[in-house]
This record gives sequence, structure tokens and C-alpha cells, in this order.
Amino acid sequence: MAVHQLIPSFVAGDATGQAALHLQGLLRQLGHAGELHAAEVGKGLDSLALPVSALRPAPEDLVLYHHGIASPLSGRLLHLPCRRGLVFHNISPASAYAGTPLAEALVAGRAQLAAMAPFVDVALGVSDYNGAELRAAGYRDVHTVPLFVEPARFSREAADAAMLARLAGPGPVVLSVSRVAPHKRFEDLLALHAEVLKLRPQARLLLVGGYEPGSRYFQSLRRTARGLSGVHFLGRLDHAQLVAAYRSAQVFVSMSEHEGFGVPLIEAMAAEVPVLAYGAAAVPETLGGAGIAFDEKRFSLLAELVVEVCEERGLREGLLAGQTRRLKDFSPEATRTALARALETVLPRPVPRRRAPQARPRVAFVVQRYGEVTGGAERHAQQVVEQLSPHWDVTVLTTCAKNHLTWENAFPMGEQHDAAGVRVVRFPVTRTRHIRPFNALSRQVFDRKLERLREEHWVAEQGPVVPGLLTHLDTHARDYDGFVFFTYLYAPTVWGLPLVADRALLIPTAHDEPPIRFGVYKDVFERPAALLCNTPEEVGLIERYFPHHAPARVVGVGVDVPGTPDPQRFRERHGLRAPYLLFLGRLEAGKGIPELLAHYRQLRARYHDAPDLVLAGEAHMELGGEGVHAVGRLSEQEKYDALAGAMMVTVPSRYESLSLLTLEAFAVGTPVLVNGHSEVLVGQVERSGAGRVYTDLESFITGLREVGEQRTALGRNARAYATRHTWPRVVDAYREEMDRIIREKSR
Repeated sequence: MAVHQLIPSFVAGDATGQAALHLQGLLRQLGHAGELHAAEVGKGLDSLALPVSALRPAPEDLVLYHHGIASPLSGRLLHLPCRRGLVFHNISPASAYAGTPLAEALVAGRAQLAAMAPFVDVALGVSDYNGAELRAAGYRDVHTVPLFVEPARFSREAADAAMLARLAGPGPVVLSVSRVAPHKRFEDLLALHAEVLKLRPQARLLLVGGYEPGSRYFQSLRRTARGLSGVHFLGRLDHAQLVAAYRSAQVFVSMSEHEGFGVPLIEAMAAEVPVLAYGAAAVPETLGGAGIAFDEKRFSLLAELVVEVCEERGLREGLLAGQTRRLKDFSPEATRTALARALETVLPRPVPRRRAPQARPRVAFVVQRYGEVTGGAERHAQQVVEQLSPHWDVTVLTTCAKNHLTWENAFPMGEQHDAAGVRVVRFPVTRTRHIRPFNALSRQVFDRKLERLREEHWVAEQGPVVPGLLTHLDTHARDYDGFVFFTYLYAPTVWGLPLVADRALLIPTAHDEPPIRFGVYKDVFERPAALLCNTPEEVGLIERYFPHHAPARVVGVGVDVPGTPDPQRFRERHGLRAPYLLFLGRLEAGKGIPELLAHYRQLRARYHDAPDLVLAGEAHMELGGEGVHAVGRLSEQEKYDALAGAMMVTVPSRYESLSLLTLEAFAVGTPVLVNGHSEVLVGQVERSGAGRVYTDLESFITGLREVGEQRTALGRNARAYATRHTWPRVVDAYREEMDRIIREKSR
């Protein structure tokens, strides 16, 4: 059953939106698909959050509304023909904003909260304190589902280096992180800082949080700060800068007088900063005995305590140890357990269907494209499907897209059967991709430490966005005994695999590219029943970034050569008379084609007898030049004719998890010249003894000459290596892993 979320605002830096995104991830782990819908969506985030008008829940679905002060969305919730829930993040007291228009809104917000109570099926407070407020407002089924933090995102490695350098300097360094608002009591922080300066004149106060420069409250704070040294209003920071601020501080102080939970408190704990906080509202509950809660704002005494926490090693270490223990209560696992308990009454577990024993397991393959497409992973998936169809009752769940650069719908949606008789169910993609803006986004986020919002945004823009496929996994999960997901990278795997993880095998096709460093892929690598990898290098790569990954084994693929290749047939068809290098696959920058063409032009300029270069496959870039032959897509027989006739096959990609092209070349006795920046390709060449590697122009030319001179011996090695890669071995491995899943589920 789907669980959708309704949010007043989904913009960068908004705590409620971040909480909703975290909640969505946990809901997927619990097997519930669902989308975010917001009244206000930040620029560029419409791939993550849809407009409220698009919300069309089914009667059995649940919509969770994140309560906003006097938001009109409360009325919309009450008119939805489905189950309804409320997530309560607390409302500040009107007294904190006395004399301002916001005070009236706060009063209206509390009245609105109470008016909704009879029509809501389940209410979630982010703290017991909030839960008590919900019960007082008349809600019946109330549960505490705390917010959580991912500690790895607050490690020193996640901090912005430039900001760390900017904030380096003398201490004590006191930090506070909060929206600049009256009930956060920034004036008390300034009063405390004045007392700390008396004890340590070099002390600094870092104030992080959004503010309106023209507001009366902020202007009064600035006037007070001018009379003090070491006060820095840093404003709103991006995630890496925020981590740098935490990591630059020696103590975190909160003077807020109304916290419904206190996310900065647990972020400070995760960043290993001792916490001092005024013990109002939910703060004592959040601290849970960790850190230091104080109930009187006696600034001179607090200043002495700040200095002691910064300088007394024993006290500091004790505080940090207690905070580390407390963080376990705010882990994703702890929050997921609380969320599952809260949803039990409103979304009862489906009763298992009784089935007659099945001779063949019912297995769904999930892959972003399938059929008449060019792509290593997609071709890999199709081969595995065809090999396992005699053993399993196979359904392929995929998209209507053909072009992976745009994801435009090209195939008809719905169920069909392919030429091999395999059932294929296609779902429409709801967003086309514009590759230039996407590449610009990639340049902004790659090789940086990010918050989950930015990573999820990149995944959404990468796509393909296929809500129908996710809904199918949610509502039809029990129709299948197991699932096989292809490639870790794309949205259907990132968002779909958690829905059925305990019955899922993942074929990661992982290589060392920037996105694999994203924390959002943690579920993908850690939650499936097993990872079926292509090479030992791929397993090593996954271990490097996800040491707690699911059980992994090297399976790879088999290679079958159709009929007897006829090199002359290929030469005659394409008018080839000279020896040739061959590349076969997607002709695009991501496959290293621009570098290959640059090396080839230099080769051609130096040597008049240089071989031709044949490029076969779907082109996504301009090709041309003397000696270059772009021959388009080839049939299976044509492909092997071309491979057998090549002087050598070149694989210019830096990012490979297997290189099916290399194995296919080996199967017909053709050696390879591969990019030495790929560990996988280097490993294949070293294990096979059937090629050379290059890393620059000179090694490209040297490798070309050596392969040409030793082609006969290298070709023998290639054939011998290819015999290790047979389909019966691969099929046995898949069947063993799926049988294990079925046995464990039957218990």
C-alpha cells in the first residue's frame, strides 16, 4: 500500500522537507511506495516533489500530512478519500512572537490542529513531548517516531575544506545552529558570549542559520554584536559548510525556549561536539541524559562551564561518550522500528496468499531499458533473462524508454511478449531528461559531501522516474518469488529495490565513478539478499565504499558465438580493405570515445599505414575523420563477424564492471587494447594474457604495435580465457541464489 506525504514546503534547507525525504526512505524499506507532494516546491526540485494537485491516492493508501502553521493543506487532507495521518513537528508558542502577525497565525495553527483530530487515523509526533501535545489536542492513535541523523554525513571527511580553513583560529569556539527567530533566544547567546570573553578574550561565537537582514529582531542582534568581539553570523550554509562549522566548534550551545525535537542537537552529537542546551520543551528528552541540560540562564556560571567543557579533557571525553551512546536512539534503524509499529494499525500486514506448489519460481527482472537498445548492462540483462527463462517464470519490469539520454517514451506501455516469448511489462517515464542541465548538475555535486536531499535530487534527475513501476513492486510484490535488479545506478533500483530487498538479487555493474560515493546507495548495496558481481575488481570496489555490503559472489556472464563468424562478409558489406581496430557499443563521451578518436587522429598523423578504426553502435556524438568508419548498430551475427575480422578490439572506457565486449572478442580469438585507468579492464587483460593496456597516447601506440605483432599468441590466450565464461556456470549461480531466497522465505 502506498504511503504519500503532503508537505507545505519542499525547498533546500527546509527541515520539514528533509524529514519527509528521510521518512520516504524508511517507508520504502518497509515495502511502501509513495510520493512527496508539496504546496511550494523549490527551484529544480520538482523531480523529487510533485504539486499537491497531482495527489490521487487510492482508498487503501495512507497520506501523511506534515502539519504546517495554518496551512490550507489541512483542509485538503480531510477531503482525501483514503486513510489519513499527521506528522507533528511542534508549533512555537504565540507568546514568543507577541505583537507580530505570526502570533495570530500560531494561535490559528493550534486551533487547526485540534479541529483535524477526529478525521485523522494515525498521528506521529517526532518526540514524546509532541505526542503529549497531540493527545491534548484530541488525537487518539498517537505514536512517537523520532527524526534521525546519518553520522557518516557529519564526519570530518564530509566537511568543506575551505570553510574549515576559514573558521580555523583561537578558541573557545561556541556554535549555535538555528533559524534566527525570537524563541531561539539569540540575545541569550550574545549575553553568554560576553561572559565567555571575560574569561577568554580570544573566544569566538559562530551563529549558523537563515535570517532576514531587514527584520527588527536581527537588526537588534547585530547592534548588540557590534559591541562584542568574535561574533560571526554565518547565515545559511550548504551541507559541507555546515559540517565544517560543527567540526570547527568546541562546544554547541542552544538557548532555544521551545524545541519540539532539536535536530541540531543530534547533528552536533554526530559531529562529535559536546552539547549544552537550555532544558525547555523536548530538549531534555532529545538529550536523554547525554550532553548537559541547564534550567537556569545564569550567564556567568554558564561561561565557566563552556570554558571547562572546552579545556577539561576528562569532562569532554565523558560527554562525547554519552552522546555517542545516545545517537543509537536516533539511527535510521531505530526510527524505522518506531515507524513500523506506528503503521501496524492503520496499514495492517497483508495476509499471505495460499499458493499451489510451483514447478518454476516466479521471478521479476527490473532494468531501466529492455529490448531494442544499445547498452552493456541492458544487453547483459537480456542475455541473463533469455538463459534463465527455461528455468524460471520470468517477467521483465522496465520502462517505455529507448534512449537513455532523454528517457523519452518510445515503446508502448503495458504487457507484451518479446521474440523469445518473455513477458515484458513496460511503464511510462514521467520526466524526460535534458542532458546538458543534468551534466551541469553532476559537475556541481560530484566529488562533494552532500546531504541526502542533494543526492536524492541527482538520482531523480538521472532517472528514469517511473512511479508506475514502483507502485507495481508495492502492490504486486507477492506475485513474485524473487527479484533481480540490474545496475545500481538508476532510480528504479535506488527506489525500487528497498521495497522488496529481502527477496532481491542485485547485479550492480558497479565501477569507480563519482555517484558510487553517494550515501544514498547504501540501501542498494547493503539490503539485497545477495550481490552478483562481474569481476573480483568490482567486489573490491564495493567493499571500498560499502564495507557492510550484502553477500557478494563473482558470477559474470557467459559468451555464446552464434554460428561461424565470417570476417569477409563484414568487410565486404562495409567496404573495408585495411586492417582495423574495432569498438562496439554506445558511441558517447561516457564510453571514452572522444579520447579514442583523439588518440587515433594522432596515430593517423604519425603513421601512413595505420589501421582503420571501425565504430559500431548507436551514436550520441559527432563521428568522423580519415580512416574512421561508423557502421551503426549490428545484428548478433554481424557483431561476431566484425569481432573475428578485427586486428584487435579497443575498449576506451574508464568505467567498466565487466566489459562484455572484451569477453566477446576473446570468444572469437581477438585480442584487446584497453584503457588502463579501469581496474576491471586491467584485471581482465592480466588474467587472460590476451591484450595490452594504455593510459596515454604513447602507450596506446605501443600497445597497438605489440598486439599487432603478437596477435596469434594473444588470440590463443583469448580463446582459452573465454572458455571459463560459460552460461551453464552462470545459470547455476543465479539459480542457487534464488533457491536460497525462496527457502529462507518459506521458513
